[in-house]
Formats: sequence, C-alpha cells, structure tokens
Amino acid sequence: MKLNKIFNTLSIAVVALVATACADTDAQYEIPVVGAPDFVSITPAEDGALIYGDKTITVQFDKNINFATKDVSKITLNGTPVKKALVLGASNTLTIYADVTFDKSQTLVIPAGLITGAQGDPYDKEINVTWTIKDRSSLPATALAMTETLGWGWNLGNHFDTSDMTYGYWDGQTTIDAALFTKLAAAGVKTVRIPATWTNHIKEGTGMSDENPLEWQDAGYLDEVADVVDKARNAGLNVVLNTHHDSFETDLANAAGNPVQAKADSTLIAQLWTAIATRFKDYDDKLIFETFNEVHGGDDWTTGSDAQFALLNNWHQYAVDAIRKTGGNNTTRWIGVSGYAASIDKTVNYLEIPKNQAGTAADDHIIVAAHSYDPGGFAQSPYDAKADSLKVYTWGHNTKDGYVVSGANEEYIVNLLYQLRTKFIEKGIPCYLGEFGCVYVDPNNVKKNEGAANAYKKFSAFRKYYLEFFCKSAHLAGIPMFYWDNNVIDNTQKFDSDGKPYISECFGLFDHANGDFLGDGADIVPVMIKACTDASYDSFDAIWAKSPVAE
Repeated sequence: MKLNKIFNTLSIAVVALVATACADTDAQYEIPVVGAPDFVSITPAEDGALIYGDKTITVQFDKNINFATKDVSKITLNGTPVKKALVLGASNTLTIYADVTFDKSQTLVIPAGLITGAQGDPYDKEINVTWTIKDRSSLPATALAMTETLGWGWNLGNHFDTSDMTYGYWDGQTTIDAALFTKLAAAGVKTVRIPATWTNHIKEGTGMSDENPLEWQDAGYLDEVADVVDKARNAGLNVVLNTHHDSFETDLANAAGNPVQAKADSTLIAQLWTAIATRFKDYDDKLIFETFNEVHGGDDWTTGSDAQFALLNNWHQYAVDAIRKTGGNNTTRWIGVSGYAASIDKTVNYLEIPKNQAGTAADDHIIVAAHSYDPGGFAQSPYDAKADSLKVYTWGHNTKDGYVVSGANEEYIVNLLYQLRTKFIEKGIPCYLGEFGCVYVDPNNVKKNEGAANAYKKFSAFRKYYLEFFCKSAHLAGIPMFYWDNNVIDNTQKFDSDGKPYISECFGLFDHANGDFLGDGADIVPVMIKACTDASYDSFDAIWAKSPVAE
C-alpha cells in the first residue's frame, strides 16, 4: 500500500514537472503575430513611364509576403491578365511580368486579398496604379510657346568656346560665314546655341573685385561674337549665347570652401555678364542669354555637394541681376540657367530659379537648361578599351546582351526627360536641352578588322533610331533640343603622348565653314527635326517599329 502511494506520488510529480517544462517552452518559443503586410512602393514609380514591350514590375511591401500563382490571372494590366507574378523566395517583393501596349496610360490592378503575410493575413486593399505619358496638349501656354519657338537647335561647338587660345578655334575654322546659318535655316533649324569663352580675352586679374573693374585684353572679341550672332539672327534663327569653358566653370569646389575665392569668382561673373549684356541690350527676344555651361567642381562631374549647389544658385542670381540691371530689352530677356554640370538629375533636385529684380518672387523670364548624352557608353564612347572596335553598338528594346548599356533603354530616356517636365515645364517654366548627341563613326576609318566594320553598320542603324526616339520623347515632354556639333567626323585612329589610342569626339553634322552636311548629316538631321517638331505622330509606336534588330 505504501509502495503504491510512493508510485502515485512520483507519477504526479513527473506530470507536474512535464507540465511545467511545457509551459516554459511555450512561453519561450511563442510565435509572434506578424500581421498583414502593407504596400510600400512600385517600380517603375507612378510618376514615371511604362512603355511598350515585355516589362517587369516590382511591388514592394513592408514585410515578407506570400502569393498563390493560381491567382495570376486576377492581376491585370489595362484589363488583360499579366503573364506571370511570383514571390522569389522569402521576400517582401511581388515580381510581375506583363506585356505593355502602346497606350499612353497603363493601369495595373491587384485585387484586395491576393497578397498575404507570412501567417496568411491578407493585404485587404486594392492596388491600382496608373502610369501616364502626357502629351503636349496639357502643357502651360508659356512653356508650349517657347517649345514651338526654339524647335530643334544646333550648337556652334568648339568655335568660340576655346579655353586654350594657343591652338585657335578648336573647330578648325577662323571665319564663320553667313552661308552657314542660311543653310541651317533651310534645313529646318530654328535655334543656334553659340558657346563662348570670355575670360581668355580679359586682362589678367581684372574683374575680380569691385575696385578692379573688368578690362578687355582683346577688345575685338566681343565684336566678333556679335558679328556671328547677327549673322544667325539675320537668317531668322534664335540665338542662345552663354559663358562656356570660362575660368570659373570648374572652380566651384574650390570657391565653395574658400570665401575669398567665392567672392572673386562672383564679382567676375557679375562684371562679365554686365559687359556682355550691355553690348546686346538692344537686341530683341530672339537672343537668349545662358548664364553658364556645365559648372562643376574640379574633375567631379556627378556628385557635387550642398555647399557647391548653393554657391552655383548664388552665381546664377548674380548673373541674372547683372543682366537685368543693364536695362533695355535685358529687363525681360529670357535667361537660361542650369544645375550642377548641367545634369538633368542635379538640375531637377538642386537648381533654384533666380529671383526677380525686386527679389520678391521667381523671375518669370527664366528658362531651365540641361544637357544629356545618356547613356554615355553608347552616345559618347561606344568603343572598346583598345579603341579599335565598337563594344556597345546596340540601344533600345532590340539590343544584344554584352553590346548594350544595361537599363538605359527607351523607358530610361522618357523618364529622364519627363523629370524636367514634371519639375519645371508643368509649372510654367520652359526648359531646353542645350546639348545632346551621339557620335558618328566613319565606316571608311574602321579598318582594324571585319568585325569592327560590321559593328559600325549596326551602330549606325541603332544611332539613327536612338536620336529619333530621343527627339520624339523631348517633343512630347515639351523640351526643345540643341544638337552638339563640334565639326568633327574623322575618327581615324590616333595616339596620345603615352602611345595609348583614342578617338576624337565625332559630333559633326554641318561644316562650320559653309553649312554643308558632314558625314550622314543629310540623312540624320531631317529625322531628328521631324521627331522634335512634327505633331503628326505624337506617340512612340511609329518610331518603335523602326528599331533595328541585333543579330
């Protein structure tokens, strides 16, 4: 009897011990409640563009999610089920694959409840996102009028903008004849941008302080520039005149960290623009001033700093104030201003529009300028490391792996340009692209091997498609385009002092001496002008079909 009691007592103790252990385990390893996921973002972003073709859309949530592949047909793009949708592993991202049409608007719908959290809790809201490529009809009247006025433009590149006068004008010409502008106008060009370097023609040390006014070393230089401006205007062209490759263009980093230098550069800028503006104050509004070219810090073309952005905004204000104070037509003349290195990204994010003369509001005759040679690996330097063949010779949706700049296709260009439209143009502030272009490769000079010559033929076709698409995108965004032309088409192999090969920038379209077409200018110029000015095909489908196919 006592033995049974002992066993009963031990049994009760064991049960109690197990129960206690289980209770401790449950407390220690209790599964936390995660809850339903919440929608965070979508790529491409809603304010971007989604353009025709096989596209990937990613939808991000704030925690890992689940999605049943049997529900793919319930997700639609413009009312049509998407091709595929899945979650790759333990992830907070739903990846969607869809066929995108040529419609200007694309609407994605993900019904409520399809997306669940790790424990099955559903996201109970419908995700409804629309991407829209806006056409020109919705642009403010002022911006639209400026777009029509400036049209497709052209740069007299590397003529007056020569920072080293030892070698004369870099475009190889010393005289610009009126015939150049007559032929430009006949070809359909509406605007000529005349880049000019000024500080080489100023007596050293002058203009750097209020007590030491600017003095010209070459008094005839201003008259020479004015003569070319007159020839362009007499041909019926608009003219954009700027400061380009001047001493302060790369001094921003130094000046931003040195108050004394910042003061000297600022004074020089004000005095220089006072002199230029005074010379042209009676010219009509077909002349536009552009404060600077590509102001940046030293060799830094992409990063910059808050201090540099702020100083550049101040420089714009000093230049605008100086121009306005000269009176005459300069009180209402259009003035172009740009952000750090004239990049679209830096202009959109950091440029401040200069104030009016009273300093009470933004100046209402400011036009925003930017440059783009995107993607640089195709438009500027498509050559391989040896510079004897083309490494990148395809662009767009029909590219070839390994011979393209990844991610910089049609959609990239549209989103790039529409940043300017969203930030400035839709708010009534006109914009123009002061420089763009794509290098020309002369097939007669591609002699290294048969493969290089074959790559040229492909590059030439993709180049034409790229330029047409770029211009049409700008047209729809409301952005006039000015092609960079440095009068160079000869890409014969050359070697620097270290024996390393390089190829000149070949952006020539018109001979600066007489206006005759260079290279494939007669073929490519009409294509760009039509795309940049013709409203008869205000969509991308007509161009998309022209894309070459990479073999």
